[in-house]
Amino acid sequence: MAKQWGSRRGDNNGRRLILYTDGAIRPNATGLAAVVRDRKGRVVTWRSKRLPQAMTCNEAEYEAVLLGLEMVRALRPLRVEVRTDSQVVVNQMLGLFAVRSAHLRRLHAQAREAVAALGAVEFVHVPRLRNRLADALANEAADEWRMEIGD
Repeated sequence: MAKQWGSRRGDNNGRRLILYTDGAIRPNATGLAAVVRDRKGRVVTWRSKRLPQAMTCNEAEYEAVLLGLEMVRALRPLRVEVRTDSQVVVNQMLGLFAVRSAHLRRLHAQAREAVAALGAVEFVHVPRLRNRLADALANEAADEWRMEIGD
């Protein structure tokens, strides 16, 4: 199940957008989230998604980046700054860290393709406290199964 808040598509062309992403893992589910903001910090659109499968933390972080890049592509900005609290993803996308895991290599290649389709994309590491909305949305998505079973 995915949740999404509406977007203001008309005023995004020609602008720089900031994409915040996060992944949250649980034993039997993964939560992904992406929040797109304009340069003034206003939320343009957001999406969270629950995957009913376990994965590693780094896999979840890459899946969240892919979710966000897909959203941003529809907005057609000139520049995108991807902000994530995953140093592994940032450094692998910048070519500073090797991608050793076969599954991460596949996700990394998909992210590189998405970046190439967008053009000017920059990756920046941010502390978790500066990524609170994406973090909260990813955790909410990962925990959704508990709400369905419990109450």
